Amino acid sequence: MNFFRHTLILSLCICMLNAYAQNDSLKQLNVVEIKATRSLYFSSASKFQVIDSATLERYSNNNLADLLSRESMVFIKSYGLGSLASSSFRGAGSSHTAVLWNGFNLQSSMHGMIDLSLIPANFLNTVQLQFGSASALWGSGAVGGAIHLNNSNTFNKGVSIYSNNSFGSFLDKQQQLSFELSKKRIVSTLKLFNHDAKNDFEFTNRAQYGKPIQRQRNAELKQYGLLQENYIQINQFQLLNTRFWYQYSDRGMPPSMTQNMNVAVQKDESSRFTSEWQLNKNKYSVNVRAAYFDEKLYYEDSLSALFSKSHSQSAIVELETKFSITKYDIINIGVNNTNNTAYTESYNNRYNQNRSSVFASYRLHTLNLKWNALLNIRQEFINNKALPFTSSFGIDGNVLKHFFLKLNVAQHYRIPTFNDLYWVPGGNPNLLPESGWSEDATISYKQALKNVQVELEAAAFNREIKNWVIWQPDVSGIWSPQNVQEVWSRGLEYKLRVDYRTSKWDVQLSGLYNYVLSTNQKSLSTNDVTLYKQLIYVPIQNAQGNFLIQFKGTSVSYNHIYVGYRYTSSDNKNYIKPYSFGNIRVSHDFVFTGAKIKVYTQLNNVFNEQYEIIEYRAMPLLNYQLGLAIYFNEKNK
Repeated sequence: MNFFRHTLILSLCICMLNAYAQNDSLKQLNVVEIKATRSLYFSSASKFQVIDSATLERYSNNNLADLLSRESMVFIKSYGLGSLASSSFRGAGSSHTAVLWNGFNLQSSMHGMIDLSLIPANFLNTVQLQFGSASALWGSGAVGGAIHLNNSNTFNKGVSIYSNNSFGSFLDKQQQLSFELSKKRIVSTLKLFNHDAKNDFEFTNRAQYGKPIQRQRNAELKQYGLLQENYIQINQFQLLNTRFWYQYSDRGMPPSMTQNMNVAVQKDESSRFTSEWQLNKNKYSVNVRAAYFDEKLYYEDSLSALFSKSHSQSAIVELETKFSITKYDIINIGVNNTNNTAYTESYNNRYNQNRSSVFASYRLHTLNLKWNALLNIRQEFINNKALPFTSSFGIDGNVLKHFFLKLNVAQHYRIPTFNDLYWVPGGNPNLLPESGWSEDATISYKQALKNVQVELEAAAFNREIKNWVIWQPDVSGIWSPQNVQEVWSRGLEYKLRVDYRTSKWDVQLSGLYNYVLSTNQKSLSTNDVTLYKQLIYVPIQNAQGNFLIQFKGTSVSYNHIYVGYRYTSSDNKNYIKPYSFGNIRVSHDFVFTGAKIKVYTQLNNVFNEQYEIIEYRAMPLLNYQLGLAIYFNEKNK
């Protein structure tokens, strides 16, 4: 009922905003664009990958985990179809990735990560991946990299309606619906989605005698949610926005291949509200933003009589201003205060944590913007206690006519989570923050010919993390977190992209390759067998390729993924074999006056590959999705 109550309230808000927008006596003003100041101006020395709106449209009926696993260098650790999925940047852990929604960090204060399978791709306009440490910009958790999830607007576009319905294997059914009202000074959007799936695919159980063919059980999925956004242009220089994101998920926890059965169920419910006021003038800009997140998790396992409820809340307020002293520089100064509260039956109490930070950035550039030097600093406090001071320094520029260089050196840190500190039994309130340094260099070649664009890129990185928190048993057999591990990650990344475009044809070819070593550099005990060994579930090699061809409304794309060996034991004696599989998508657009209809089909794992991302967690063989999308736009008169 909460979902429908929120929908009703937001529908009333849209009606009120529509009434305001009908005041056509107001003259049309210049558009004020909302931009993430720090990611735009002070991250240029970091390696970035931008997933644009056209790519997001192809994955509109997928979640963020599916998108990143097929379109990026980020390794996605998935427990199965519809199950928990987390990210690993350059050999770092899942809690070492900052996931920022329009500048607000979504990482859980309880366990330090976010389930990427719970983020629908159709709720996003752009996705940007920032590789390398960025704690000086974004605070705790941005150790391996950052995922920027952004929403945007277009004024004076008219009334738009979008509908997308799909049906697929294993009784997978999805419905998406969005409305947008875009006037001269106001934009209001409402996006809704619903997703049901039984996920009862067949697989070969290699863990049981005879390797029998079994059907996945207790993997049902039910999700629904809404995203409501408003953008109001107050005047020529000011813009105000509000966003509300509600989502509910109810899913079974399927058994592993070594289990006979599992009846556990997990329910996730989240409510996220943000607002931002922005002032943009020629010489300076001011951003004031605030957010409130409410996250609930219910876990039920009747077989083990385990019923757990977790509840966390975050209130965030941030102010930053950008200005220039000379025509050669840009300065950004800001403050942030984040208050986190969390409770679960496994804590002795409801705990509160207040984090405040002061940050500043300086960018020195040439007049033609071909070269930039960047300095970022940050000082954070938790309950009035200072954390390690962090900084980063980088340069980027045009070396030769078609060659570009990026160099970056950065400090990073991650504070212990509430579970690390307060879990009973085992929590350790004396844990230190993880910290360290990273260095990376990227060189790229870009050239645009008559109809062809070519991009080549190579990157090398090096990172150390000290005081890595690891849970291990103490003398009494109780598992407890300790600052005992030091991890050294280093590697190489390569990218190739070729685009050929004419008035009728669009052909795209791209390839990505990663080589990552991420090893423990500190003995945890006498005769430690984990010393200098690769971390578990960090593939040394992974690669992917994408091919897309479009002609007269018809689009055909092929995606191929390769993931190398992953060790499943810290001594590297046990491992999972590499896997490789391909996906095909075919679509056709029918264009009418003011409307477009798209029919599409997607074939996943076309070669029927049996593979595991996590040991003994089954993944589906060949499966399909069929869909119909309708887009209608009536422009303003």
